Amino acid sequence: MKDPSEEPDLQLRTKIKEKIFNIPNFNDTKVALFCNFMPFYDLESNIVIAKKITDQYINTKNTKMQVALLAIITNILSFSLNENKEKNVDYFIESGEKIKTKPELVFYSSAFYFFKNIIFYHRTNSDEYYNKSIQTKNFLLSIGMTEYGKLLEKLLIKYK
Repeated sequence: MKDPSEEPDLQLRTKIKEKIFNIPNFNDTKVALFCNFMPFYDLESNIVIAKKITDQYINTKNTKMQVALLAIITNILSFSLNENKEKNVDYFIESGEKIKTKPELVFYSSAFYFFKNIIFYHRTNSDEYYNKSIQTKNFLLSIGMTEYGKLLEKLLIKYK
């Protein structure tokens, strides 16, 4: 919430992280809060919290919660890939595949699909998976998501 030139309040950030980490049951508001604060956590903490949330809501029919789940799962895949720790994300890939795509979820499903295939490419070195990520990026560009498409293009180059 601060101006980029201002120093973050690390003490406040730590308190918020501890509060979120210790939530036994997550409601819509707390899940949204976690989504917004995921970059503040290390990967291991994100995985622990994300598993709690996923376990609690994987069977939901609530579209808003499905959006949040796909966002969380995609973040986990992205963070794991960035830290070269994508070998331990099967739980999240399997969970993301359980959420059926519907119109309201197209963007989030596409982002999930992109990262899932980049991870599979890293595991197998099969161009089939890399090409699926390219197709996903091209789809998002074709529907006008130019900035996100450019970001995915950079990731394709980085993770080739």
